[in-house]
Amino acid sequence: MTSWMEKIDAAPADALLGLMLAARADERPQKVDLSVGIYKDELGTTPVLRAVKQAERHLVESQSTKAYESPMGNPLFCQAIANLVLGEQGDRHALFATPGGSGALFVGMRLAQALNPRARMFLSNPSWPNHMGIAKSLGIETVFFPYEAQADGTPDFGKIVAGLEAAEAGAILLLQGACHNPTGTDLSADQWAELADLVTQRGLIPFVDIAYQGFKIGLEEDVTPVRAFLQAVPEAIVSYSCSKNFGLYRERTGALIIQAPSSGTLENVRSQAASMVRASYSMPPAHGAAIVATIFGDEALRALWQDELNSMRERLTQLREGFAAALVRATNNGSFEALAHQAGMFSILPFRQGGLIDLQKDEGVYIPGSGRTNIAGLPGDRLDEVAMRIAPYLSLEN
Repeated sequence: MTSWMEKIDAAPADALLGLMLAARADERPQKVDLSVGIYKDELGTTPVLRAVKQAERHLVESQSTKAYESPMGNPLFCQAIANLVLGEQGDRHALFATPGGSGALFVGMRLAQALNPRARMFLSNPSWPNHMGIAKSLGIETVFFPYEAQADGTPDFGKIVAGLEAAEAGAILLLQGACHNPTGTDLSADQWAELADLVTQRGLIPFVDIAYQGFKIGLEEDVTPVRAFLQAVPEAIVSYSCSKNFGLYRERTGALIIQAPSSGTLENVRSQAASMVRASYSMPPAHGAAIVATIFGDEALRALWQDELNSMRERLTQLREGFAAALVRATNNGSFEALAHQAGMFSILPFRQGGLIDLQKDEGVYIPGSGRTNIAGLPGDRLDEVAMRIAPYLSLEN
């Protein structure tokens, strides 16, 4: 009898998850895990926000059913995300609650593929690996454009434009909002505006991934250039994650925003997206969305959440600035000052060949092979120590 499963090969190992497990198993007291992209407090834990706990208590006492919600999910949650991203929900926008930002990316890419079955996706190099992973699972070809930092902390726009020369009408252009993963290097407001012109002139499908709103300067400041970009382009797809700014990692809470060129076409696009949702995960998870909706429906809870978000951002900024200075001292190399001009949870450090493996083995410091370093995982009271331990393994500029 034929066994079809015997013919399947094992999937390639997930290097990041393997690194995470290795860090957990390491019993050395001086180990430092800078691998997986989660926020950590000064105790090295990922806390449940007080606003979230209070919202959950309210839900336990008031929730009357566990029945399905619609494929679009909690309407109060969707309105809250519309307010965060768009300022308000217009008559050209449809919103869906999704299983995390990845769920929004998956459905959004499927929708873009339906709009243009031959669409290629143009993606920054480097970018978050799951961007390419989701595209590959859908059979979407990925083309990379260079994303290299300049002295002012913004990417080299000339190289971006050159990398988009081959982007044909109907191609997907995936951009990240504030706190680019993994570089920490963000587009300026002027660069966002120029990309809006390029997208409109070329007839591209813009796809904006927002995963760290509030982690750079503030909720409004972080989204202002993206909002202006969306207002300037006729149509767009936006994925949103609540993992970082609400700390809802395991609740898988995200949203998909679809911007149609007119109110007349919106219903057709919405119905297509709803059909795709129904054929994949059917209905979104409800708990995380209900938490966010509860926080936004209570002035005191929203104020508490914003205070906690501000504290996380301030801690990240202090860690980033302190680590940049510590690396400069440890290496006597001023190029590491650039880390202080970046934003968010990540930066890429340059390691010599084999340096990361040696660093893990010799020092118990865990960083992925790309050099993407989770700034949020740094112990704030040991920055000089960690920098000194990392320095011998870096590839330093002359």
